[in-house]
Amino acid sequence: MDTERIVETVKEEAKKVAERYGLEVFDVHYRRESKGWVLRIIIDNPVGYVSIRQCELVSRDLERFLDSENIIDRSYILEVSSPGLDRPLRDEKDFIRFTGKLAKFIFKDGRVIIGRIKGYENGVVKVLDGKVLKDIDVKDLKEARLEVEF
Repeated sequence: MDTERIVETVKEEAKKVAERYGLEVFDVHYRRESKGWVLRIIIDNPVGYVSIRQCELVSRDLERFLDSENIIDRSYILEVSSPGLDRPLRDEKDFIRFTGKLAKFIFKDGRVIIGRIKGYENGVVKVLDGKVLKDIDVKDLKEARLEVEF
């Protein structure tokens, strides 16, 4: 099975497994790295953070599926993790969910703004940059991610 097909098959099963635990699949990657082939499943918790226990449960269920279906015909490393504290913000759902959080916005033209998300509506993120409320059109963004706050 080719790499794209492996990713799609694993993603379908990972969604089913994640749903059993109230989680979502954020991303799936399968690629060769310095340590060999790695199948990386990134899961998310729509109502909070992902725990180590949740990663373990999803990993065990997926491992059983992968072993029984024999989808991958070479040795590989299975990794299940969360998107991280500095997770990417990719869509409307993320901007709404993380309203009130500090984020870094990198524009296609190279500008960078770090500010607090104040809202989202019709493709525009409202961001408090210092004391100035700015409207950022998501079409102008190259990337947006949460900033870690201590």
